[in-house]
Amino acid sequence: MRKKATLILLLLAALWLPAAGQAAAPDSPPIRVGIWANQVNIRVAASTEYSLVDTGSRKVLGKFKAGEKTLLSTKDARMTVNGTPVEAREIKLVLAKPGTAEVNSRSYRGEITIHRTKGKSGLTVVNTLPLEEYLYGIIATEISPEWPADAVRAQAVASRTYSLYNLGKHSDDGFDLCAGTDCQVYGGKDKEDPRAIRAVDETKGVAVTYQGKPIPAFFHSSGGGYTENSENVWGTYFPFLRGVPDFDQKSPQFKWEKKLTPADLEDALASAGVSVGKLQTIELSPLTKPPVAGSPDRGVSGRVKKLRFTGTNGSVELTGTKFRTILGLNSTLFDLQVVLPVEKAVEFEITDNYGSRDKKKVEINVPPAPERRLPTDKPAIRRIGGRPNEMIVITGAGWGHGVGLSQWGAKAMAEKAPRGDAAYFKEILKHYYPGTAIEKIY
Repeated sequence: MRKKATLILLLLAALWLPAAGQAAAPDSPPIRVGIWANQVNIRVAASTEYSLVDTGSRKVLGKFKAGEKTLLSTKDARMTVNGTPVEAREIKLVLAKPGTAEVNSRSYRGEITIHRTKGKSGLTVVNTLPLEEYLYGIIATEISPEWPADAVRAQAVASRTYSLYNLGKHSDDGFDLCAGTDCQVYGGKDKEDPRAIRAVDETKGVAVTYQGKPIPAFFHSSGGGYTENSENVWGTYFPFLRGVPDFDQKSPQFKWEKKLTPADLEDALASAGVSVGKLQTIELSPLTKPPVAGSPDRGVSGRVKKLRFTGTNGSVELTGTKFRTILGLNSTLFDLQVVLPVEKAVEFEITDNYGSRDKKKVEINVPPAPERRLPTDKPAIRRIGGRPNEMIVITGAGWGHGVGLSQWGAKAMAEKAPRGDAAYFKEILKHYYPGTAIEKIY
């Protein structure tokens, strides 16, 4: 029994310990980024001579000069190179010497492979590179590198943490993360900025952790004065994604407004498959100062969790996120009123009675009357009365889902950072991800 137990321990140790000559931990873990998905055609090139190689058979499918563009496509369920069918299931672009690869006129570090999109007829391109180099092409697309250094460092750590948490998110498609807003916007080498690279290098391997593990470090542009609890946006509770005061008052989207007629709203709902007929009421509790507690239809920040529309065809309840998508709103932190438009200035003629017989046209600028609210049954009910000039006015705050790091709030905090404190970015992260630790994990 003792010999058997010892053998098991030795086997486990062999699996856990690095092989001889292998580093105990990677300097920067690799990441596979799906930079193009299900494309009909892909054009590749490189800054140096390169080859296209079948990764299965290792057969060289063609050699090309530096800057020479090659067209990859599909035909009759087979991949083609410059129109010639090949048997390869995956093709790798191999550089003759250090340089950068080019895909659809964009430059990338690391390796490039192309494979048939799973379950579809197009091609998918995967860029595999060290995580730190991947972040080089992320930061300047997510935050201005001209902002205070601590805000850019905070973004670098948040992006690194988000990446580590979501490794394998798109594994069924043959890569870890996509290059769009569903993951993080990745622009490759063309979107790199020296200040962003410096922020990544200065925080190398640093992540936001909870109980020793990287967290889903969500971030957004502007919280509108208060961020939101995760469960009120996506239904999933995380103890470190709590609503906290935001400092984004200087954001250009801190306050915003959208006006539309009842008919406009009816059409927008119908186009989204929500047909309630002619609108009669909208039910949503009035927005109050955060933190909001105990509201059935609003989160802690006041963001809308749900609202109800009633019309001649019945009643339907929508989530705030769905309604935001239908109307293209900046966020779900909004209130709405049914109002009548302001009165316009008037113009009339007068006669000069002081010796002149000429008539003069004088415009009187009358201050606009305040918007008049229509009667409501109770505070949560906005009744649409069918008057000709009715308008629905949506007044909102912030930009984005409102969970986690607020980029404009981070900027404001960084602007007040103590002089010479290069680690203040950690205070920013701890504010927006309460209860977490900021630690170097590789």
